[in-house]
Amino acid sequence: MYTYILEFNLRFAGGEAEEYLSGAVRTWPRLWGEIPGVTGTLLLSSAFGLGGEFGYQWRVDFERLSTLARIDEALKSDEQSSRRIVREWFEARSAIRSRVSRHLAGSDSYDLERGGTDGAIHFVFQTGRGGGDRVSGLLETARSASGVLAAQAHRTELGTAPAQEQLWLRLQGLESLDAVADLDLGAGYGEIFGEIREVDGSLFSGA
Repeated sequence: MYTYILEFNLRFAGGEAEEYLSGAVRTWPRLWGEIPGVTGTLLLSSAFGLGGEFGYQWRVDFERLSTLARIDEALKSDEQSSRRIVREWFEARSAIRSRVSRHLAGSDSYDLERGGTDGAIHFVFQTGRGGGDRVSGLLETARSASGVLAAQAHRTELGTAPAQEQLWLRLQGLESLDAVADLDLGAGYGEIFGEIREVDGSLFSGA
């Protein structure tokens, strides 16, 4: 399994950004979810500015690298709704950066279909390459923390980001950060994201 991460900033903020994201959270999962080989999507926003230099991330999980060909076809489709989504995206975005990582271990699904307002905080721990045994150890350590709902280990393989490994932790809420902070994860640094969802017809962000 692989994950495509698109980090991006928008050209606007405030109500205009909220309006755009409200449309994106309704249309992007449907467009990408219909692509053969895509297994799940997440729209994330940087929590308290602690998600790195980009304000947002679009995460797409897929089965194999050849799925990128299907994604390319879908985004270049002549279908009217697809063309509108892509056009609005190019008009809205400013800076972007993307990468593809391979799943090394952990929860297969990462609980991507979760709804409601629970489990909408993501802690991503960036660490250097350490080998399979080290990653397995970190995963077991992370899973022992209270409030960790799902955990995955990834290794960056394509893109402009430095080659490194990441631990992705889905947390019950911001209160779970205390338990994660007490873990001995070794050298590295964490980033925090709130998941953007549609809940009862309205835009919801975990943080």
